[in-house]
Amino acid sequence: MSADPIIYCLEHLTDYLQFERLCSDVMSGTLYPNIEPIGGTGDRGRDALHYEETDNKKTIFAYSVRSDWRIKLRHDCDRILNERHNPSDVVFVCTATLSGDDRDKERRYISDKYGWDIEFFDLERLRVLLTGPLRYLLPKHPAIFCPPWFPRRGGLSIEESRDTLIIDHTEEDHAFAVWLSRKLSVAGYKTWCYGAAPLAGEDADTSIRKLIETRAALYLPVLSISSLANGDLMARAAIASTTPGRIIACAVKAVSLGNVFRKLFQSEPARFDEGWSVGLSDLLASLENRGIRRELSREQGKSIALRAYMPDPLTRAEKQLVHTNVFAVTIPKSLLICELSRNLDDLDIQNLRGKWAFVVASEKTLISFDYPPPEVPLKGRRQAEFAWDSFPEREGIKTINAIKQLVRKSAEIACVKGGLAFCPDRQVFYFPMRDEKPESIALTLIDGEKSRVNMTGERQWGYGDRATTIRYQLGPKFKVSFDDQKNWWITTRIYVRVTDIKGVPFEDRYIGPRRKKVTKSWWNKQWSARTLGLMQALCAANGDGNIEIGEGKRKVSISATPLLWECPIAIDVEAVDKIGDIHEELAALSYYNYDEELEDE
Repeated sequence: MSADPIIYCLEHLTDYLQFERLCSDVMSGTLYPNIEPIGGTGDRGRDALHYEETDNKKTIFAYSVRSDWRIKLRHDCDRILNERHNPSDVVFVCTATLSGDDRDKERRYISDKYGWDIEFFDLERLRVLLTGPLRYLLPKHPAIFCPPWFPRRGGLSIEESRDTLIIDHTEEDHAFAVWLSRKLSVAGYKTWCYGAAPLAGEDADTSIRKLIETRAALYLPVLSISSLANGDLMARAAIASTTPGRIIACAVKAVSLGNVFRKLFQSEPARFDEGWSVGLSDLLASLENRGIRRELSREQGKSIALRAYMPDPLTRAEKQLVHTNVFAVTIPKSLLICELSRNLDDLDIQNLRGKWAFVVASEKTLISFDYPPPEVPLKGRRQAEFAWDSFPEREGIKTINAIKQLVRKSAEIACVKGGLAFCPDRQVFYFPMRDEKPESIALTLIDGEKSRVNMTGERQWGYGDRATTIRYQLGPKFKVSFDDQKNWWITTRIYVRVTDIKGVPFEDRYIGPRRKKVTKSWWNKQWSARTLGLMQALCAANGDGNIEIGEGKRKVSISATPLLWECPIAIDVEAVDKIGDIHEELAALSYYNYDEELEDE
């Protein structure tokens, strides 16, 4: 455990949204007062922005809680480049500890590759700021700086930060006090109300005194006959009155104040006894006159209250073209029945699989779309032929099932011609790693943009002395389907094959965590690009525009363009990106912890 409570809390935080807010607050308190937080709302690689109007300088901020900070930094820089944000410089804030050598290397790398300057705020630099000039930020982020290292009273941190209106009252005035607290919150002020605070297990009088001492921007005691008779409340009012301008009483009942009480409360109370709305207007005017800062604007306060019940919508009321991993298939109108003069052994069948698609109906009967190659020992010179849509079953096998197998095996022949290797252990085809380098393929995205994706690569597994290298190879898994009109299609899913550095596949429970390590930052955009790239690579090796297996009227043709549908509602990409960015960080944390557990075994 870290001896420093700030470092410990930053190293063990689990709320990434709060970390983004903390980072933006820290940046605002240092060199970037006009920072514009945008993380969590479709940031497209940007957690925040800062514009320097004097020299037209644009700074982009990236925040991370991941241990592999270098990978995250380069990933963010690649995304900033791809999104064409064109910053002058980048600020990277992380919870890792960076050495001077680490900073120098990354500065050179970022400058050489992207032409940007970069500024680092690592764990130790954050600690220095939060223990010094920015210590007032600690109680503003209780989800990060939490007990027992940062004690609380009544649900509030007792680190000094005078930003809260403390509403104190007796039990008889509970309804009014809660109403006042809500009204002030909607107006944009941060409030604490005795009647609504979590005080179980605490001495209420001690807790309120401590909050007056450390957190009260203003102390608002509710005045009534019962409160004037309450010795503890009057004592707390006396404590608050020792600081000039720290107290405004709120009279909910018509009470007569003598000279002692007038001196205690320093000024006339806000008169809620003449009407709650009248008293609220007077109180708000007094807060403005005293310069009590609102934490939020009035509209922001209302918006936050609404968002607590109504989350951001993920759809928009407009039409959108949706593409999938489904590709149209055209097949011959008939099937061939091939009678054999002898049985085929396993070696014969294996040799034929890479060049001819067929289904074994019996020991001496095969069914296919295309004519067999010369080495097949046929019983006669001609093959029987039948229209598949007219015969639900032939040779003891359902015609539909035979077609599904033939289309899938035709796609596998396309994989063989496309240079994919076959894994007998997993029974899948995959892109092999050639010359110990990642296999990168070119593709055209749906919008016509040119791009490239890696179909093989490496990842670091573990950390420190126990770090090893794992490899991944991507390949297709095909599923054939059809509709009521006998229109056929094939669904392509990406299979992730994970191996050690020597190419030996992992087994059993070691597979899942390593696949997650490889794909943890892949979302719909990345999976879609790899699916398109795979199909276009097979198309380049097996046809022009389509993946074609066979010739003439007997060929199977698979489109390399996915099926498109017009959806009446559009997905809000920015709202979805918000979820993706947050979960990427949280997923990374989970994977690191899981990785370490497996390594310890």
